[in-house]
Parts: sequence; C-alpha cells; structure tokens
Amino acid sequence: MSNKFIDGIKHAIIEDDDPKPEGQAQPHPQPHAEATPTASVPVAVSTDSAAYQTMSGQPMSEETEHVYQRILAKTNFNGTQVAATIHKYLDPLSAIPSLDERTRFKTAVVQAKAQEGLSQEKILATFDGLKVALQNEQESFAASAAATKQREIADRQQKVQEVTDAIAQKQKEIAQLQQRLSEVTTELVGAQGKIQRAESQFTIAAQRRALEIDQEKAKYVSLLQG
Repeated sequence: MSNKFIDGIKHAIIEDDDPKPEGQAQPHPQPHAEATPTASVPVAVSTDSAAYQTMSGQPMSEETEHVYQRILAKTNFNGTQVAATIHKYLDPLSAIPSLDERTRFKTAVVQAKAQEGLSQEKILATFDGLKVALQNEQESFAASAAATKQREIADRQQKVQEVTDAIAQKQKEIAQLQQRLSEVTTELVGAQGKIQRAESQFTIAAQRRALEIDQEKAKYVSLLQG
C-alpha cells in the first residue's frame, strides 16, 4: 500500500467548522468524531529518504537506507488492518470532487466506525503497536549483534591472546607467530568495524522510523479531534 493515503489527509483538520454562540439554536447533530474546542493542524510526515538527515546532518548511506526500508516494511501503518479499513471507506469518496480531503476523511472514519466499529482508540493503538513492533526489531537486532560479536570478535580476541602467549613461550617461533598475530588482529579490526557500521546504520534507521511514527501519531491525534 502506497503513501497516497497519508499524503491525502495531511491537511485534514478534525474540528467544529462553525461553533455556534451560546443561546443560538443548534442544528440536528450529525455523527462525527469527538470534538475539541480548538483546531489542531496535523504534522506533515515525510517518508522521503532524501529529505531525512542523520544527526550529523548528512543523508543516510545506501546501506543504512536499505536497513531502514526493512524496518519500515515491518512498521508501516499503511500495511495494517486499520489503514485498510479506513481506505475501504475513504477511497470511494475520491470520486466525489465536491468533498474536500478533510470531509472525505471524517466521513470515512464515521462510516468505518458505524459499519465495522473502528474507533479513535483503535487507530491510535495501531501506532502504539507499530512502536512495539519497532522495539521488537531493535531487541532482535541487539540479540543478533551480540551473538555476532561473540562469534566474530570475542573468539578472535581469544585467538589474539593465545598467539601472544605462544610467542612468549616459543621464542624460536616468534617470527612465524608474530605474522599470525598480525593476521588475526587485522580480522579483529575488520570484524569490529563491520559490526559498528551495522549498529550505527540500524540505530539511525530506527531513530528515523521512531520519529516518523510519533509524527504520524500526532497527526492522527489532530485528525481525530473534531
């Protein structure tokens, strides 16, 4: 599912369009989401990777972007049942040019609530679920990185120590053992650099996705108020 839905409701504001003064007769109420006294403009969320800058101010590398895309695939709101339910009622309304984006969204949510019990709580809870999924991904990566460190770094560190001890014990073999030490140390440095890059890429990608989820949730909070 594309980001067309997200882009299409960026400017939709859930609010009372024309609050009536006290004492003035009110029209017969129509079904709508719960309103708040003031209007809130939802935050526009960009998923354009070129627009995202890392904390250092530089764009994400191609490798980090690839990691981010894998995380996004598992935490994408448009891939959820809630988004599919909203689309079920929102998409047909696009054929009515007289309805603006906000009205279409509000109408779709009202229809989804009446027909399928979709509530504001369910919509916002979906974002909480995305954060849980993101946390699960982080924990899974941390466990995998720890295992890789044990296999690729700790084992090599042990080999370095073994070679160092052998040099002290076998003076006659010192030249040969020093060469072996150099080779294993090179492997250690390479393995450390690889793991550090992977950790950095994942952290940047996860931070970006966490920020986007928070922004999307803030937008939906604003959309659902009104």
